[in-house]
Amino acid sequence: MREIEFTIDPVTGELTLHVRGVAGPACDDVAKLAKELLGAPAREEETAEYRLRPRVRPQIRPGGGGRA
Repeated sequence: MREIEFTIDPVTGELTLHVRGVAGPACDDVAKLAKELLGAPAREEETAEYRLRPRVRPQIRPGGGGRA
């Protein structure tokens, strides 16, 4: 499930933002939108989930697919 969790420390006002369920560069788009709405977080770090890349499976079509 995709979700954005954010907390604001009531004492310091520090914003913590965590994007879940969105891997790789798509996470940057979600985080950018959240920053526009909520303001910039105190710090940013990439999680292991961010470093995941979608797997691309090559498809081989019958007939060789060559061009003449």
